[in-house]
Amino acid sequence: MTNRRLDWALTLRSCAAVALLSPLALALSSSSANAQRKQSILSIGFGGGAIVPVGDTKNDFKSGYTGQGFLLVHLGPLPALRFNLSFQKFDYKQVLGLPDSHANILAGTGGFQINLLPGPVRPYLTAGIGAFDVRNVADSTTGETTSKVHFGIDGGAGVAVTIGRVSFFGEGRVQNVYTNDTGVINKKSITQVPVNFGILIGL
Repeated sequence: MTNRRLDWALTLRSCAAVALLSPLALALSSSSANAQRKQSILSIGFGGGAIVPVGDTKNDFKSGYTGQGFLLVHLGPLPALRFNLSFQKFDYKQVLGLPDSHANILAGTGGFQINLLPGPVRPYLTAGIGAFDVRNVADSTTGETTSKVHFGIDGGAGVAVTIGRVSFFGEGRVQNVYTNDTGVINKKSITQVPVNFGILIGL
């Protein structure tokens, strides 16, 4: 009888231990899964939005639209490497006497992105340099174009909200495209502010 009571007590203690340790095991498992998600080396992002000319550039261009795709290479505690490919389109203002003209800019830049805070909601900074192919279409009916590649810089800030492996982001950047053109637009630089919203997926 005493042995049965002892066995019953040991069984109850074992069940109690399992009940107490199960939530801890689940928490550790969840923490491990989250850590694995955070260790994703590559992320790919897509976004789009509006692009606004600023400074002297706004005297010649209207606001346009932009789309981008980019790759993030995460380096642990170091800033992530960011490689961007974007397309932008501006219409010239009719004050130039060219109502059908516009400018397309295809840009490829490389730089870094650094998170300012950890967690599911992350403000971040980004900066880079690269090449900007500025293609002026003087007459959309005849397709007459001029094209030239220029050096440029790119920098800005944004906020990302992460759910699992997917993040939703909004960001604004400033781009300076350095030119020496003396044609329709005689500017030392084309300056624009792209504002993008999009999605980032961990691979």
